[in-house]
Amino acid sequence: MKRYFYTLFFLSSFILLLGSTVTKRLYINRGIFTTVKNTNFPFLSFNSNTAFNQLNAVITLLQNDSLKLTVINNDIAPHGFAVQGAGISISSINSGDSVFVQLHETQHRAFIYFDPLNYPSNRYLGLAGIIYFGLPSGNAVYYWNIKEHQTSYSALLASGNSVNWNSYYPDYYTINSKSFPDLQIDSTAKISATVGDTVYIVVANTGQSMHSLHFHGFHPKAVFAEAKILQAGWDKDTWGMYSMDILVLKLIPDKPGRYSVHDHNLVAITGGNTHPNGMFTIMEIAP
Repeated sequence: MKRYFYTLFFLSSFILLLGSTVTKRLYINRGIFTTVKNTNFPFLSFNSNTAFNQLNAVITLLQNDSLKLTVINNDIAPHGFAVQGAGISISSINSGDSVFVQLHETQHRAFIYFDPLNYPSNRYLGLAGIIYFGLPSGNAVYYWNIKEHQTSYSALLASGNSVNWNSYYPDYYTINSKSFPDLQIDSTAKISATVGDTVYIVVANTGQSMHSLHFHGFHPKAVFAEAKILQAGWDKDTWGMYSMDILVLKLIPDKPGRYSVHDHNLVAITGGNTHPNGMFTIMEIAP
């Protein structure tokens, strides 16, 4: 196995506090995506081992930590690896090869990692996930990797064909590769909190379409935004996100109850033309 070494330290401050070194591995795997209605289509994913999982791995660290990451191409086709906003971009990793990257961050922020080869095809087919540098505290963190899928396009792209993105019309919409009601049993996505808790939500749009997440009951605040139209410091209930936008939202619930979060584009609440089998989840806030 050939190995290529790339090193980059992303420094956001001149004063670095002591952090930990975290070692991780990502495997590029090919498999079959199963929807909420048991529809299947080809998919690619970054996983923590060689077993295919349609949920891309989330890498979580603390501010000032250093990430030592090995990316292994377990697929038969070449792939790349990039971290948006960090200056890391590796154009090609042959089948069976690996690359090594390092990333250090002193700020509370998140990154999208993805496959830049044959862009946007490989990223659309699933190869995009989240790296989060969080606060050194006991606050709850949830992760929403939002994406849409057109099953016919997935089959074409996976077999090496091209598609017309101007005729793109997705039929499934997911958060963390799941749709409602499966999202209600995903502890990484479904928000369960108590009044007065501090909750962080890392949201990455790794799909091809724009999405607009709408919160009922609360106005979370963006504490970090790498987005085309959104800014850190904004406080609102609806967040329109273009493809490859990423946010870190802060939510402090002030009242108990059950509150929904969904895409304001109502077709994105469907899956296979069935409502509400799409981007829809219900937050549970205890007194």
